[in-house]
Amino acid sequence: MSTERVYRVIVTREDGAWLADIPELEGAHTYARTLPALDRGVREVVVMADDRPDEDMPALRLAYDYRTGDPAVDVTAAEIRTLREEADQLAATATARTSAAARLLVHRGLSVRDAAAILGISPQRVSQLTGTARAS
Repeated sequence: MSTERVYRVIVTREDGAWLADIPELEGAHTYARTLPALDRGVREVVVMADDRPDEDMPALRLAYDYRTGDPAVDVTAAEIRTLREEADQLAATATARTSAAARLLVHRGLSVRDAAAILGISPQRVSQLTGTARAS
């Protein structure tokens, strides 16, 4: 079964526990003392409530909406999560483009050291990306 669907999870803090509600799945809610435990519980609830196989649990896409009771903290934390997601996407793009560029430069006859200098990475990294021996 595809795991493309994103489940919105509203998380609130109450009496020392974290409560989670998945609004689009009727009756889908759980609680835990810690957020990692809550994540495990949410995944179990989503699998049961949406009649998915247990194997889907690790790959479920969950969009957490944290409500700590302090709106300023909630907004700041949401902004940071968004920035981190954007940074992760940029890092993945940079990695893929670096690998392609390293292969191209070495294929065109540049030394591993020269390719490394051009790309701003180590010669060892160029060697790893291109499968070539380190050269001067």
